[in-house]
Amino acid sequence: TVDMSLFLNLLALIAFVFISIWIFTPKFDKYRLLKFPENSDYLYRINRNMYFLIFVVCTAPFFLTYLSLIKYGIYFLVLIYLLILGKIKIKVDVIVGTYLLFFLWLIISTSYSESRYDSMMLLIKYSIPLLSLWLGYSAVEEKYDLYYFSKFVAKTSIVYALIAGGVSAVFMPWLYFSPFVSGVILKYAGLADYFTSIFVIFFILHWITGRKIYLWGALWLLLSTILEVVRTGLGGMALVGTFFVFFRYKLKSIPYIIVTGILFVSIVLYVPSVNEKFFGKNAGTVDATDIVQGGALSMDNIQTSGREFLWELVMNKFYEPNPIIGSGLGTTTHFIKDRAQKEHTIALLHSDYVQILCDNGIIGIVLLALFYLCVICKVFIYSWRGVDPWIKVSGIMAVSSMAGVAFSMGFDNVVSHSMTSLINPFIFIGFFLKFIDLAKYDSLS
Repeated sequence: TVDMSLFLNLLALIAFVFISIWIFTPKFDKYRLLKFPENSDYLYRINRNMYFLIFVVCTAPFFLTYLSLIKYGIYFLVLIYLLILGKIKIKVDVIVGTYLLFFLWLIISTSYSESRYDSMMLLIKYSIPLLSLWLGYSAVEEKYDLYYFSKFVAKTSIVYALIAGGVSAVFMPWLYFSPFVSGVILKYAGLADYFTSIFVIFFILHWITGRKIYLWGALWLLLSTILEVVRTGLGGMALVGTFFVFFRYKLKSIPYIIVTGILFVSIVLYVPSVNEKFFGKNAGTVDATDIVQGGALSMDNIQTSGREFLWELVMNKFYEPNPIIGSGLGTTTHFIKDRAQKEHTIALLHSDYVQILCDNGIIGIVLLALFYLCVICKVFIYSWRGVDPWIKVSGIMAVSSMAGVAFSMGFDNVVSHSMTSLINPFIFIGFFLKFIDLAKYDSLS
């Protein structure tokens, strides 16, 4: 019921606030015994920033439906407070610089927006990833931080896949549709986007430890997305895997990439529910040749579940009149919500890129693409050199996650759920930048 969901959301929000404050009190200063391949029994103090980061990422799927904006507001204010106190350090490089350019254009575009409220909400949602990058940068002190973070996030994501993912949806609907899961935890596409953003962690842990159990963990998350038939999640995960093997193995990655492609096509062709979701009335008639040679997976042939109509509507209304600068940040969001209220239709656009084109025009898209390009180029440069292995690990972690999330943004409302999935590649970029600086510091000392 609504009352039960609201009560559970309120409890979860209170717990979020309490733990966020508790982590930064003097009493919360603990050592952890880590079992790491190089040190089987290593007592290590994890700093408060890292504890807070782990807590935020592990509780990200707690979307709190009715109270989600309050949760976002609290996280935003905590980050600003830590920034003012100097607990979070600001790091600016070419990657951060290009994102700041994009963000500056978003600020400028609020000046001609039709909705001040929606533009301010979007500015906060776009600022949260940048603040999370700086939190990630400030949280890392050495390699054990990345290992402990990855291990904890991997474990909790496995639980989410069990209780709120495809496994419970198919085999335990009583749990999947319970007030706790349905009313509090983000499910379906939102959860699949979260899995996409942290999917690379399992490959990173396998790389660090050599333990095959982490590859089984990756398959467990993939199974959840297959069972829930989330096409965006499947595409995002395939892209994460492709980027990981390419940046790790370079030219030797070609066989792995081919296997990833074959696996993706096989899931689309031979899992009936996935096939039906992709091709609608043509399900069962498409074969591998149609996909490889005939463009069966092009936007013209894939069933878009009504997205194309809405995309065309807003593009004609907000992009076409001002293709260079758009119609102002938040204008499209305001229109979609207003339309949904009047016509009782969906209040979501299901494409962040369409929204950016409509709100911020070609300039907005170009600046975001420049940011993506800088991430790829910087990681490429560092992963191709004989650098510190942790720079390579964190860089590949960042670029793979960003590739998956960038794909998801094309078909989902990732920015609207920025605290769930969009922040994760930014956190990994923060790790990457910190390991570069740590290596420089070590070489100077």
